[in-house]
Amino acid sequence: MKQIIFMNKIVLLLLALCCFSCLSKKNKETTVDKEKGVIKTEKSKNLINDPRSPNPSSELAVLMRDMWEYSDTLKTAISNGNTDSLPKYVHHFEHILQAEPTDEHTKSPSFDAMAKIMLQKLENVYQNANAKEKQSVQVEGFNLFVKSCLQCHEQQCPGPISKISKLEIK
Repeated sequence: MKQIIFMNKIVLLLLALCCFSCLSKKNKETTVDKEKGVIKTEKSKNLINDPRSPNPSSELAVLMRDMWEYSDTLKTAISNGNTDSLPKYVHHFEHILQAEPTDEHTKSPSFDAMAKIMLQKLENVYQNANAKEKQSVQVEGFNLFVKSCLQCHEQQCPGPISKISKLEIK
């Protein structure tokens, strides 16, 4: 019986510590722009309420999710040999160089160099489609684009590697 009472006290103490921790986090200065779905914290980091994630995400994380969905659409069109139906090139992806990351250490000089290579590979996908290249050339160009994403993620943020690798056309 004494052990149960002692365990209950420990549980209550842990709950009190958790509540105190949560309250102290809420006291940090934050502002919310409800129209844009953006949360700005005291560190000036813009976090976006993205329905694809349970937690607010950085600009770069949201942009990368947009890029994955876009690339999946490209994959389908190229795999089916239907490059006339490629989605319009999204110039917004060029914002990758300015987008704020979740972790400020993610953006290094190598990140910028790899992002520029990735954008060039994406542009090549459209050049191949516009030139009406053979499907094999278009598949190869698309896979080079995906590989440029994978190479960057191997060095910078390995979390989404398995998801990105599924974009490759076999």
